[in-house]
Amino acid sequence: MGGYHAMQSHDLSLPAWGPYTKRYSGISHVPAANDGVRFDLSVFPGMYRRRVDVPNVRFESGFHPWAAAPDLSCYTFRHELLWKDQLYADISFAPLGEDARLIRAELHNNTDAPQNLVLHYMASAWDPVPSYRGFSLPGCEVSLPENAAFVWAKDYDTLDFSIHRPNECLTWDGLRRGEEAVPGFGQGYGIGTGFGCSEGKGPFGQVMPSGKGDTVTFTLSLTAPLHTPCLCVRYWNPADESSEYDVNGQVTLRLPPCQKPSIAILPLNASIPAGKFTLTLTAAGVGGAKLDCLALCEQADAGNFTVTLRGDGSRPQAEPAADENYLTLQYPHIQECYGILWDDITTHIRTIENDELDIFLRDTVHDHVNATLRGNGKGHYVNLFMGPIPLEAGQTKVIYGAVCAAPDASAAALRCHELLTQRSDWEHVWQQASASLAAPPALPAAESLALGQQLMNAVLCTNVVYPVYTRGQYIRHYTPGRWWDCVYTWDSGFIGMGLAQTSLRNAFDCLNTYLMPPDSVDAAFLHHGSMVPTQFYLYAELLNRTGSRELAAYCYPRLKLYYRFFTGQEGGSTTANLHSGLLRPWDYFYNSGGWDDYPPQQEVHRRRLQASCAPVVTTAHAIRCAKILAYTARLLGETTDADAFDADALRLGRSLQTAWDEESGYFGYLLHDPSGDAADILRTEQGLNYDMGLDGASPLFAGTCTEPQKELLWQKLQSPEHLWCACGLSTVDQSAPYYRRDGYWNGAVWMPYQWMFFKSALDAGLADFAYRIADTALTLWQNECAESYCCFEHFMIESRRGAGWHQFSGLSSPIVQWFSAYYRPGTLTTGFDAFVRHTDWTPDNSALNATLDFTAAGRSTVLAVLQPGPKAVTASVPCTVTTRHDGLLELTFALDAPCTVTISIHS
Repeated sequence: MGGYHAMQSHDLSLPAWGPYTKRYSGISHVPAANDGVRFDLSVFPGMYRRRVDVPNVRFESGFHPWAAAPDLSCYTFRHELLWKDQLYADISFAPLGEDARLIRAELHNNTDAPQNLVLHYMASAWDPVPSYRGFSLPGCEVSLPENAAFVWAKDYDTLDFSIHRPNECLTWDGLRRGEEAVPGFGQGYGIGTGFGCSEGKGPFGQVMPSGKGDTVTFTLSLTAPLHTPCLCVRYWNPADESSEYDVNGQVTLRLPPCQKPSIAILPLNASIPAGKFTLTLTAAGVGGAKLDCLALCEQADAGNFTVTLRGDGSRPQAEPAADENYLTLQYPHIQECYGILWDDITTHIRTIENDELDIFLRDTVHDHVNATLRGNGKGHYVNLFMGPIPLEAGQTKVIYGAVCAAPDASAAALRCHELLTQRSDWEHVWQQASASLAAPPALPAAESLALGQQLMNAVLCTNVVYPVYTRGQYIRHYTPGRWWDCVYTWDSGFIGMGLAQTSLRNAFDCLNTYLMPPDSVDAAFLHHGSMVPTQFYLYAELLNRTGSRELAAYCYPRLKLYYRFFTGQEGGSTTANLHSGLLRPWDYFYNSGGWDDYPPQQEVHRRRLQASCAPVVTTAHAIRCAKILAYTARLLGETTDADAFDADALRLGRSLQTAWDEESGYFGYLLHDPSGDAADILRTEQGLNYDMGLDGASPLFAGTCTEPQKELLWQKLQSPEHLWCACGLSTVDQSAPYYRRDGYWNGAVWMPYQWMFFKSALDAGLADFAYRIADTALTLWQNECAESYCCFEHFMIESRRGAGWHQFSGLSSPIVQWFSAYYRPGTLTTGFDAFVRHTDWTPDNSALNATLDFTAAGRSTVLAVLQPGPKAVTASVPCTVTTRHDGLLELTFALDAPCTVTISIHS
C-alpha cells in the first residue's frame, strides 16, 4: 500500500455492489450520484405455498453470513429453512463486470423426503434515513430567480457559539458544528442543535444553553449586481416565539413560528454589487428556528425562490421483456436503470405495496392469484416469485440469475440481453470467483477452529451499510452490526484490526474513516459512542504489519489532533479539568470504557457525580496512546513531540497512582472535592472499592503499575475466585457484592479487554497466560459457531453460551487476531511495548528476519507463526524459545533497558 495522502476519504474502497442494505439480506447498489439513495435486491428461499422466512438484517431471521472475499467481490449467505442444514440455500453473488452481479442460489435438500421450494427476488429503493431518526430524506429541487445567489445553511463559512460547549470541536457523528438532521429540509440537514435559540433541549434531549450572541457567516457569490435586494431564508421554527438575528449589523431578521419549513423574506437597505458577499447572522437567543438555506435576489423576484421536496422514490417504472427472462426498473430518484435476469423457471412478477415484509409476506403467502399484494401502501417492492422448484430427497440444485445497472432503460435492456447470451458461462464465472472465498493458509493445529474463523471473517467483511452521513457526504461504513446504523468509534478500531488479518487496505480505510485532517476545527476525530480511542491500536497494528514510514507520516498529525482533544489539551475539551490529572469523559458520552452496566459507572450516573468523578480506564488508554505517538514521533524525527508524549505518559501515570486502593488490590474511580482536588475512591455503602473489575486493572495495559501492583493484579486476572472464569475474563470481579449473573457486561465475558490484557501479558512475558486467554476465547467461539452459526457480542459466564447481537463483528473481532497470532503463518505478534520496525518473510513463510523496537525494559514475549517444521532462532539479545505447537514459536526476552532487537528464524 502507498499514496496515503491521496486517501483522505471517509468512504470505503469497496465496489458499488455489495451487502449494504439496512433492510433485507441480499445485494445493494450505490448509485453514481452517491446522494444517499440505495437500490436493494434481496434474494431468499421459501417453502412453496407454505412458509417464507424474510431475511431481516435487524434481528435473527434464519440467515447467516457464510463466506466473503475481503473486497466483497464475492460473498455467500446461508438461509436455513429446516435447521440444521436439513433444508437450506446458499445465496451467493459474484462479479459479471463492474456493472453487474451474478446471483447463485444453491438449494440443498438433506431430508428423506421430496421438497418444493420457491426463490424470491425482492427489488426496492430507499431514500436515506438519518441515524437514529424516524424520517427519510427524499431530496429536493431548488428553483432560483435570475441572478440570485444561494447557499445551504450547513455550508456556512464559520459558526460560533457564544457560550462554550464541550463538543464544539468534537461533534457527534462528524456533523459540522451546529448541524442537525431536520425533517422537511432540502438536503435533510441544516443549522440546528440550539444555535441562536432560547435555552432548551436538543434533538436527543440534551440541554442546550441560550444562543444569544451565536454567530454564523456565509459567503454568497453574485454573478450580477442586485439593485433592490432581499434575503430569503428557508427555516423551521417549532417554538412558540419568533427567532431573531442581526444581519450584518444593519437589519433584523425575524423567523416566526411555523409548523413546517417556510421561507421568510427580509428586504435589505442597500444594493449589492456583483461578486462575493459576506453575510453574518448574530442571534438574539429567542425562539427555536433551524436554518435550511438562504438566497439573495431582487425583492420583486423573491416569490420565484422555491425549494420543493421530491416525491416518493420507491415506485419504479417496471418493464418486463416480451420474450426474455428479464425486466428493467427505473426508479424516480436514481439516474441508473436496473435490470434483473432469471433462469428458465416459472416466474411471476408481483408488486407488494407495504412497508415491511416480515409479517406481510407471511400473511399473504396463500394469495396465489393477485399480481399486486396491497398492504398499508407505505412501501413498494417488485417481487420475482420463482417456483415451484422441486428437490428430491438428498438433491442439490443450482439456480442462476443476475442484476445489472445501466445509464438508462434501453441500455439496461441491452445489457440484460447480452448477459443472457452468456448464461452457459455462469458456472465457470462462479468457480473462478468463488476461489476468493478460500481462507488463507493456517497451521494444521488450527483445523478444529476453521468454522468459527470462516463465520467471523464473513461477518467482518459483510457488515457494511450504506448510507451513513458524515462530514457532508454519504459513505459506506463497517458497522458492528446492522442494528447500529451509524458510525461507532470504539467498535471500529477493533473492526479494523480484524479486517487487517485479511486486507490491510480495508483496515486502513476503516481507520481513515475516523481520522480528521490536521486543520479540522469542529471534529478532532469521528466520534460516536464511548470515548475509547481504539484507532490508536488499529494504527499500531497497521504500522507493525507494514513498517511504513508513509503510513506513519499520514496518520501522525491526525492522531495527534485526536490525542490532544482526548487528553483535554486542545479544542475546548473538558476531559482534563480535574486537578488530579485523571481524565473524565462524561461530557461526551455516558460510557467510559464501553461497558454499559459497569457498576461504578452506573453509580456515577445514579448519584450524578459526572462532574467530580473520574474512571481509571480513560487515563489508562491515554497513556498507551501517548506511548504509541511517542514511538511514531521518533520514527519521523519529531523528537520534541516525542519527549512531550513521554512526559504526558509519566504525568498521567503518576495521576493514576492516586486512585490505587491497597485494600481491594484494584485501582478505583476517583472522587474529587468541589475545588477539583482528589478526595477518595468511589466506594459502596459498605466502604468497598466499587471498581473491582477490568477498569480497576486497566493500568496494567497502560504499563504504569508498580511491581507490587502488577503482581497483585496479575493474580486477580488469573484467579477463578476473581476475574478468570471458564470462558475467559469476567468484566467484574466475581467475588464483588455488586457482581451480577444477568448483566450485559457485568456477569459476561467480552473479547476487547481480553485482547488488551492478552497484549499486556505478552509485555509481561506471561506467555502461558496470554495463550490461555486466546485459546479459551477461540475454543469458546468455535463451539458457539458450530452450535448456532452465530457470531455473538458476548458470552454468559454460567452457560458459556453466546448472547447479544448475533452477527457482531465489532468488539468480537479479536477472535481473528488471536487466530492469526497463533495459527496464521506469516504473523508476528508483540505486546504494546514492542514495535515491529521491519520484517522479511520468505514467500512461503518458512523463515523470517525481523527488527523490533522494545520501548520498555523487563520480560517480553513475541509470537512468530511460520510454516511447520524444525526452526533455528538467533537474536541479537538472549531469548528463550518455546514451541507450543508446530509452527508457533514463543520468543521471550529479558531486557535491562529499551533497545532494538534483531531476530532470524529459519529451518
